[in-house]
Amino acid sequence: MRTKYFLNLIVMLSVLSASGCKKTDYIKPDVSTVDVSIITPVSATCRAIVITNGTSVISEKGICWNNEQSASVSDFKTTEIKAEDVKNFSGNITGLLSNTTYYVRAYAVSPAGVTYGNELSFTTPSDHSGEQGTVTDFEGNVYKTIGIGSQIWTAENMRATLLNDGTEITLGQCYRCWSFLSSPGYCWYDNYKPNQNTYGALYNWYTVKSMKLCPSGWHMPGSDEWEVLTSYLGGSEVAGGKLIESGKSGFGALSGGYRGDLAAFINFGETGAYWTSSSASPEKAIYFSVGSDSQEITSETFAIGWGASVRCIKN
Repeated sequence: MRTKYFLNLIVMLSVLSASGCKKTDYIKPDVSTVDVSIITPVSATCRAIVITNGTSVISEKGICWNNEQSASVSDFKTTEIKAEDVKNFSGNITGLLSNTTYYVRAYAVSPAGVTYGNELSFTTPSDHSGEQGTVTDFEGNVYKTIGIGSQIWTAENMRATLLNDGTEITLGQCYRCWSFLSSPGYCWYDNYKPNQNTYGALYNWYTVKSMKLCPSGWHMPGSDEWEVLTSYLGGSEVAGGKLIESGKSGFGALSGGYRGDLAAFINFGETGAYWTSSSASPEKAIYFSVGSDSQEITSETFAIGWGASVRCIKN
């Protein structure tokens, strides 16, 4: 009797299995590789998004890359570990070679396996690090230049008093003649002209906005170009120390201070503040700041009537 019972049970389980009662089928997540930006000769940043989680928990997500198509997690990868409900994520792609094409795609790991997003490609630029030269502005001032990563920068602060079309930039010394300017203006820190050769001029953002301060073939860098510089030098936490005069990059950032509210001169010997060509609002623009006693570089905003130093970058 007992034997017959077990035989019937086995038959029933076999029938149930054949009729589709089986282990849960997981639906894979859906991920998308959004874009690649801040590309330097040795690194890049990739953004991605989890479109849907599927029916399973994502245990890992990230970016993988290789110099051949169909990059996978067995190649190079960076892992993003965040809460499951965080859809947007990014990864820093490092250890790259200049003048090389790479393929990159997002991935997600779940009980359903590894899911890959669409594949993007990018090519790293040439590395000009250490290349030295000079450039001359409209009025004959000569500036040293330095290659840093894919970029070539002036290695001295601009000190021009003319735009590159010959237009005079207004010298604003007193409170009223500086604070009420709504056109290109400059001054020397503390209105002390001997500061010109070493520290250059402090310009309001109207000068930057004209896009005519830099020598021909050069331009005012946007915040994105400063971010490329920062990334190449290892990120915001350490790039500042490499940009200062004693740093190894050759940029030679000086703590020339800036001109702020009520036309006051501020932080000479402590801070080097550099305009970008990127506005933050009709009243404010973005600048990058390097401190004399800090390894960091920071990005904030100044009122467009304030005064800051300027570096140019080659087209």
